[in-house]
Amino acid sequence: MTTGFIVALVLIFIIIIGATILVTNKAYSRKPEQIDPILPSKDTGNKELDQ
Repeated sequence: MTTGFIVALVLIFIIIIGATILVTNKAYSRKPEQIDPILPSKDTGNKELDQ
């Protein structure tokens, strides 16, 4: 293996790892969508008391 080939291989790995880090940071920096909490209905409360 020549020195140029090894340098090219290292550069490719650096580019792949850098792109992976950028994509991961963008995914985690997004604000999660607001999910409305499910409020317990009156029926479920009564069923639990009946048992």
